Amino acid sequence: MQLLAHCPEKNRLDGLISDRLDGMHPADCMIRPPHPLKDVLLDAAETVAAREGVSRLTFDAVASEAGVSKGGLLHHFSNKDHLIEAMVKRTADAWRKHFTESYQSVPEGPGRMARAILKCCLTDAQTWTEQLRRSYAAVFAALAHDPALIQPMREAYADLYRLVAEDGLPTNVSETVVTAIDGLWLHWVLRLRPVDQSVMDRLRASLETLLNNAVAEKEKAGALK
Repeated sequence: MQLLAHCPEKNRLDGLISDRLDGMHPADCMIRPPHPLKDVLLDAAETVAAREGVSRLTFDAVASEAGVSKGGLLHHFSNKDHLIEAMVKRTADAWRKHFTESYQSVPEGPGRMARAILKCCLTDAQTWTEQLRRSYAAVFAALAHDPALIQPMREAYADLYRLVAEDGLPTNVSETVVTAIDGLWLHWVLRLRPVDQSVMDRLRASLETLLNNAVAEKEKAGALK
């Protein structure tokens, strides 16, 4: 899940500076520091994979997209699978960092992880950006190429669901919140439906009602003991 408005890229190799944001889950709006070359190469790989599919993710295509030599690309990534896994790992690490920081920012109490996900994923539709769509489209392309290569994303979700399991509510409640947001996210990434602020607000209101009712039931049960 989740989880940011990206700024337009100023340049690629002239100083390797970019004003774009990290390829994180929705609402992850921290601006990247100046791009190192490795990030430029991974950006290029994401672009090629999302636009043409992993089958056409060749070193020549990525080097051309990044504006570097093929040798410069090989210096960082020894083969195609290494490149794909690094691309997925960057997205997974950014998502883990985002939901962890959101979790830490939310007050303790029942439903803490669910509240954190609502906060970081369904606050501002403008944070669901085209760069985010590209990053996750590239992850889906990697999945089609070789399911083993998306292990970093599986590990990030394992960490998320560990926090969900410790949420202090019936597991199905927090899981419903996370799964509903993931479903909307999937619709948006695959362009199955438009997602705007009104869609986000309606979903958030429904999930907050579910969450608040579960918290109230827990408090009521505790008071009766």
